[in-house]
Amino acid sequence: MLRPRAGTLFCGIVVVAVVAAGGVASWRGVTSGAATPGVPGTAATTEEPAPVMEISIPSSTPTAVAPAPPVVPAHAVVPAQAVVDATERAITPGMTLGVAVLDVVSGEVVLGRYGNRPFMSASLAKLVLVVDMLDRRRADGRAIAESDLKLVGRALSSSDDGAMNVLWGRYDGPGAVRRVAARLGLSATRAPSDASTWGDTTVTAGDLTRIYRHILRDMAAEDRAVIVSALSAAQHTATDGFDQFFGLLRRGASERVYAKQAWVPYRPSGFLLHSAGVVHDSRTGRDYAIALLSIQSYVSSQAARDRLSTVAAAALNAVQAAG
Repeated sequence: MLRPRAGTLFCGIVVVAVVAAGGVASWRGVTSGAATPGVPGTAATTEEPAPVMEISIPSSTPTAVAPAPPVVPAHAVVPAQAVVDATERAITPGMTLGVAVLDVVSGEVVLGRYGNRPFMSASLAKLVLVVDMLDRRRADGRAIAESDLKLVGRALSSSDDGAMNVLWGRYDGPGAVRRVAARLGLSATRAPSDASTWGDTTVTAGDLTRIYRHILRDMAAEDRAVIVSALSAAQHTATDGFDQFFGLLRRGASERVYAKQAWVPYRPSGFLLHSAGVVHDSRTGRDYAIALLSIQSYVSSQAARDRLSTVAAAALNAVQAAG
């Protein structure tokens, strides 16, 4: 709304001003000896004082107010329970699936039906060992050689069993499992009875999510970066030739979705297949640690990958469902 400006009116006669409602008028006289402007051939004359009207605006007159910016609704936080429920609805008959979901920000952990069931870890033991290596370096001042850090990258990115064999022997693998379990209060993570078979370490889905919470919330930034960078760079084909892009990594690995994968033939005929990692919800800024541990009988390796990818897709869709 424009505010009116005071105007000056020149005229030769007294003008009676009609004051609008709410306005206040005042008058003052001026004289001019100049020729009448705009009228050619007129001589300068002395005229009656020309009225000048000044209008003041009452204080009660409303002033313009800028419109308020539109309200953008915040995205709803996805409950961990909703992710577990969606995942378990997608289970294929014949699968034994251990599911656990952790909201990394709130610390809430929700377990599915077999979330506390012990599973053989297979290559998930690599993640446990690396956590202990880095924690001990930080706590005890233990140096890790650059060559060993390269082995860590190979063990986590391409699931290199040869690299794990070296690290397991060099960094007290069975002791590493026990230390991590004790330090993090893991309910069922156990070192193998045969110290040479690191793949026989036992874990649960619930324990795996707590390990990820430790990585993201408790570890020093430098140590956390070693793990997250390696998992985010997971290779499509593992060192042994197995296709790693299944489960949470069905569309590949990135900084927003990364995971440690595990696989091994399972008797009598089938596969043990795991996918445990972290999914970032960019709308809310929250991270969810999701563990999917499975035993699948009487299926091919491709069918087992497809089944676990289906339940992982249900979990990822649930994370993106709110808002």
